[in-house]
Amino acid sequence: MRLTLDHVILRAADPAAALSELSERAAAPILVPAHDAGAFVSGIVRAGAIDIEVLAIGASPPAQTQGYGLGFTADVPIRTAAAELRGAGYATSVPTGATANGRAWSAVQIHGLLPDPFPAPVSRRVPGALDRATESVARALGRVPAIAKAATRKPGASMVVVTEYAFDAGAWRAAVGPGPDVYSVELGTAGHDWSRVPIEPGPLLLRPDGPPGVRRITFEGDAESFRLGAVEFEFSSAA
Repeated sequence: MRLTLDHVILRAADPAAALSELSERAAAPILVPAHDAGAFVSGIVRAGAIDIEVLAIGASPPAQTQGYGLGFTADVPIRTAAAELRGAGYATSVPTGATANGRAWSAVQIHGLLPDPFPAPVSRRVPGALDRATESVARALGRVPAIAKAATRKPGASMVVVTEYAFDAGAWRAAVGPGPDVYSVELGTAGHDWSRVPIEPGPLLLRPDGPPGVRRITFEGDAESFRLGAVEFEFSSAA
């Protein structure tokens, strides 16, 4: 199994404002305007091969925009990915489905990679009947907005997920254009062990020291660098 970086997750008090500023200053097209899904508000800009999602989640918004986490896709079905990650020693959730504007996807939470992860129930056990039952319950409860919102009141300080799309994500993204290429995504791991995560070579740079979370994204180009809260955005004309 190999995991490919698919999206970066920023957490903000006002996703619409942060998304607008990010889109304008990075010349990145908006893939999804900030949308209230009940349990969270989310918007997405497109940057080369990567989406940058700006998310409002939790009862208490952050004082500034945070580099909340990362999303990956796998070259195997999502349940196989979860089983392999558990086999490597990482606790994962069961796949949890979501829908928005006619699009559907499933995501698995991974714990042990960043501090204070989103508090989803996780396990290192080999997936079995209990996981399938838990997945069915989570899918049913997720359809009830009040329950879904209550489950996200305390979002923790980080999120790392593997996502499986149930629609043609490539065609959906191509409709808005690629935006600027991303040279690097710098992530502070706070000393957490990523050595057993099978990540495909790409823009992700893991830093064991310094503050945790997404700290810096470097785009192709010569525009002026800027900052959104705790996250720096830079430009480079060198590959």
